[in-house]
Amino acid sequence: MSENCHPGIEYLLQLYAEEQSRVDTALTQKVHHVTVQEGMKGEPIPYQLRSDWMVTSVLLLCFILVSYVLAHGKKHLEQQFKNFSLSKERASLFDDTTASDVRYTLVLIFQTCILAGFCVYDYFSDHDLLLFRVVPHYLLLSTFIGCVVIFLLFKWLAYNFVNWIFFNKTKNMIWIESYFNVIIGAGFLLFPIVLLIVYFDLSPQLAPYFIGFVIIIAKILLFYKCIHNFFNRIYGVLHLILYFCALEILPDLILWRGIVIANNILVLNF
Repeated sequence: MSENCHPGIEYLLQLYAEEQSRVDTALTQKVHHVTVQEGMKGEPIPYQLRSDWMVTSVLLLCFILVSYVLAHGKKHLEQQFKNFSLSKERASLFDDTTASDVRYTLVLIFQTCILAGFCVYDYFSDHDLLLFRVVPHYLLLSTFIGCVVIFLLFKWLAYNFVNWIFFNKTKNMIWIESYFNVIIGAGFLLFPIVLLIVYFDLSPQLAPYFIGFVIIIAKILLFYKCIHNFFNRIYGVLHLILYFCALEILPDLILWRGIVIANNILVLNF
């Protein structure tokens, strides 16, 4: 009886081992399948300005430009800002300044264009996600800076044309000098705001108020200089309103509309 039982037990043990092996293989395959195919996908890190190499490069360029001018043209800047509040009989931006002084002025104007373009870049990075998803960032920043540069060139040509018709050459030169001084001052005010936006996560709701404050200060200074230089008579109030709205308010609205149209064109092309 025992001789007949041993082969049966061995057979059962063999079947048990085979079944256990199949179960272990099935469990292993199931775990591998779940791990590879059904794992949780990671979420991409949101876009941050401080992690963008292009943004850092632009800010470094602005810092170098400001440092260069402050190191070599500090006296020229002090004189220009003093002249803004003085009543002069002649302008000094292009007639009695040296070539190096004009170079410092142009460098600071270009720096203001870069910072203004960056402020527009930051605004649309928070309010137009589709634009930043489909268009290369370097192209966007270059477009915004280019729009500001073209805008300033247009303003310079418009001032020269209108003032050539209605005012004499001296008043026109004084106004151009004052306008560039305000642009340079706005650039100095925008620089710390841009640093707050990039490296200290200034709230997207607060950043437009800081930038708008700088723009309002610039407009007030231009309004004061416009009265002092062109319309210092009581009967010139109507002319002042027309002049200021036509050459200060309307071009800003056209610039913003042009940037929006440029953004739509970029989205369609990409």
